[in-house]
Amino acid sequence: MSLVGLTTISGLALTAARVSADDIVDNVAITVPISCTMSGNGMNSHTAEIANGTYTPNIGTTTMKVLCNDNSGFSIYATGFTNETIAETNSNKLVGTNASGNATIDTGLAQSGNTSNWAMKLATNSQATYPITITSDTEGPFSSYHTVPNEYTKVATRLAGTDIGAVAEGSTITSTYAAYINSTQPADTYTGKVKYTLVHPNDAPAPTPPSPFETCDTPVPNLTYMQDLNSSNKATVLASMTEDQQYFLKDRRDEKSYCVAKLKDGNIWMTQNLDHDIKTDGSVTYNNTTTDLGWNSGTSSYDTASWTPSTATYPTGTTTWNNSKTAPESYDPGSLYASSSYVNSVSLADAYIQSCVSGTCDQSIYEQLSSDWIPFVDSCNGTFEQCDMSLMPSATTSIESQHNHLGNYYNWTAAVAMNDSSSYTTDNQDVNQSICPANWTLPKSGNNASNGSFQYLVTQYGWDSSSHMMENPNIWNTPIKSALAGVWYGSLGYVGDDGDWWSPVVKDSGLVYELYAGGNGTVDPDYFLGRGYGLSVRCMSR
Repeated sequence: MSLVGLTTISGLALTAARVSADDIVDNVAITVPISCTMSGNGMNSHTAEIANGTYTPNIGTTTMKVLCNDNSGFSIYATGFTNETIAETNSNKLVGTNASGNATIDTGLAQSGNTSNWAMKLATNSQATYPITITSDTEGPFSSYHTVPNEYTKVATRLAGTDIGAVAEGSTITSTYAAYINSTQPADTYTGKVKYTLVHPNDAPAPTPPSPFETCDTPVPNLTYMQDLNSSNKATVLASMTEDQQYFLKDRRDEKSYCVAKLKDGNIWMTQNLDHDIKTDGSVTYNNTTTDLGWNSGTSSYDTASWTPSTATYPTGTTTWNNSKTAPESYDPGSLYASSSYVNSVSLADAYIQSCVSGTCDQSIYEQLSSDWIPFVDSCNGTFEQCDMSLMPSATTSIESQHNHLGNYYNWTAAVAMNDSSSYTTDNQDVNQSICPANWTLPKSGNNASNGSFQYLVTQYGWDSSSHMMENPNIWNTPIKSALAGVWYGSLGYVGDDGDWWSPVVKDSGLVYELYAGGNGTVDPDYFLGRGYGLSVRCMSR
């Protein structure tokens, strides 16, 4: 049998294989830092008028909100304090403001009895998504009226962190107070304070009370030294700080601590004056890792640079001051603070000496001086230059004293870390280096309104450019904390009357732009003064 017309075809199909010769794998890791903040409303709203023999509960309410993403939770500690001092005799008392009396109101359970007493109470919403648990101690729960502790005591806790974000609910707790006033309590206004401090994780040790001279007892989260703030971590550090809240950082050059705050311009500022002593004994090496030297604005980093100062800081008590542009000059006045009593005394002494300089010593001012200031003004013989600085009384305490510490005074050559500044003569020339710690700088001035300038900062706090007045006339009471340290020019002048802070910007061959702040609320962010004066230094983050 034959098959007619059938054709058999064999076929082969080849497909070229695609082989990968190289692989690239991207590893993506995003680290979310721990961020815990506590904010409150109604501060200073706890006021009441209570007649003798009566009891008043629920005196004002403060609501505190915690946003925390620490999986190990957090705790809230509380303590009473008076005049910035914790664990002292009056730290949990209400103290009368009558200058001629010593009356106080002790803490208790706010119950009727023989003794006037006041108490605190906390409340939380147990049905909230992220509730806080109020703690107890030997005197009972803080959810009932409880004595005000005179040292840091845990009053509330949460074992796990809360949510955080733009619409985060967070955790809330409220505080209120009560008082019983007995029939013999003297008429007066009695004041006291209770500080609430957020601590995380939940089992972290209690906060360390500040010393009498340090009111900034909260460290900047995850940062110890000013020099360690840089472009790679600045955004994270800023996000971890609450605006206008006071923190502290150390200067690695001498281990001194400084109050700092994130202010409304989005920068971190020192909120007290620089107190660094310039050394020439070899104990401090000034280079670009420790000091603001060799900044390259193009790379936003430091080039290799160093500075060997030709003169050291003058010690306390000296009157040496050469009004020099060709040598760095700085003076350490010691532990002096711009407290209200000291400010008034310095102002009177200044006014009396100035009256003598003008020709006739004003005896009416002399009679207002306290006895401890008489030897000092008598030593002046009518001129500041002859004042015996060793006779100037030393103020050692003040309200918020760390902010009000006078710090050191620097001529402009020292403030910009040079041995000779005479070659800088052009208006608005910015030398762009300073005695500030590395990664910190002198704020700009000289008709400069950009972010990073004095003008931009004070504008955020209500400065009126036409009147040169601050919305808050007590500028040193704003979060800027501008201690009015006056000037040094061989003697100390104008303490309490005005504050002056150097910028790195030149006006002409003799003058330099600065920030001027007067005690009456006047502020001029583009003032200028001779570079031979000793002014204060405040540094801001680069």
